[in-house]
Amino acid sequence: MRGFWLSAIAVLAVFAVLFHVLFSLVPYLVIFLAANFFFIYVAITYLLTYWEREQERPSSRFASVTVIISAFNSGKTLEKCLKSVLALEYPKKMQVILVDDASTDDTFSIAKRFPQVEILRHPKNLGKAASINRALKKAKCELIACIDSDTYPAKDALKKMVALFNEPKVGAATALICVEKPAKNFVQKVQEIEYHAAFGFWHTALSQLDGLLVTPGPMSVYSKKALENIGGFDEGNITEDMEIALHLQDQGWKIKLTTDAKVFTEVPQSWKALFRQRLRWLRGKIYNGFKYKHIIFNAQHGSFGKFVYPISFVIELLGVVVVARAVWMHVGNFLNMLSGMAGIIAVDPSLLYNPGIYSNAVINSSAFFFLFTIIVWGYIVWASFGIAKEKPRISQIPALVVFMTLYSMFISLVYFSGMVHEAVGSERKW
Repeated sequence: MRGFWLSAIAVLAVFAVLFHVLFSLVPYLVIFLAANFFFIYVAITYLLTYWEREQERPSSRFASVTVIISAFNSGKTLEKCLKSVLALEYPKKMQVILVDDASTDDTFSIAKRFPQVEILRHPKNLGKAASINRALKKAKCELIACIDSDTYPAKDALKKMVALFNEPKVGAATALICVEKPAKNFVQKVQEIEYHAAFGFWHTALSQLDGLLVTPGPMSVYSKKALENIGGFDEGNITEDMEIALHLQDQGWKIKLTTDAKVFTEVPQSWKALFRQRLRWLRGKIYNGFKYKHIIFNAQHGSFGKFVYPISFVIELLGVVVVARAVWMHVGNFLNMLSGMAGIIAVDPSLLYNPGIYSNAVINSSAFFFLFTIIVWGYIVWASFGIAKEKPRISQIPALVVFMTLYSMFISLVYFSGMVHEAVGSERKW
């Protein structure tokens, strides 16, 4: 542990030097305007894609399906999950396999109450990817539906997802992932809005560009042929649902989405748990970014390689820079007020307000970009509720305000933490 903190301090010192050089050379408003211009450009690109979206022609053929559920210490949610899976309305009989990944609670005893379910039990914990791969060897069907043990798909979800396998090169189908209702606290209410936007609007736009970066872990359906083609799930990956999507994209398989299929899942109940979950997700993205770096700006991968994948990293890095600049400025102001040591960090707060340094055009431009960003982001949230066939409630207003203002800063801080962890080389774990 001591070694980790020494390495982390060294990495933070390097970042501090890099930020100091960048912020000394580039004024705050330039960073702010450049970042907002880029964010707006990307948002409008996806908005146009969303407005011009085409409806999928569903297949009328219902292939056989094996449902795989990986469970580890899932006693609190497994019964509800299994009941939801067995209640799925599907015209053919399903094969349901549950993998008990060496649980130490009552997961196994709960599973045994359902005779329709085949149970595989690991003597030691191997992880979700290894559990799915083991179950794949027992799967008898053409399609594979992977469902988390804390997830409850709507009755018609599987049928609507299977209908997307309407051409030979479809490797996976995804759905609209929703927070299990009712949201228990404020943290979950923020995530409820986030899930509508991420898996509703953004995934709808990305799917139109054949650009989905992830097949969500709560529930996705795969072609067994496609999984066999790429060798199954990467058992050493902490974000197996992102890695499998990138692998499918890399091998030319299509990933499709239907937001008519709803899948409800449990989400973190505290900011600490949410931070840990997002840290795993974002560290996984950084790791997979290196693994699939050959896709970035690769025209052979179409819009995904030329635009979607590289842009996703640029947006996150810009978010880190903007948040770091704001924090740097406020820390500098605080130190200046305490000690008058203005030269230590060389932050001049007049960069934000002084019309003598920036023309009125620049200041008016910054206000315009900020206002326009809020309008665009507000429309995206509104459209996302429409996709989920829900209306914003008055009780959601505080969560909406936090989501549209402070939440992006939270995610940027998590992403920066992920960069530090990856640079230090700390263990990747759930």
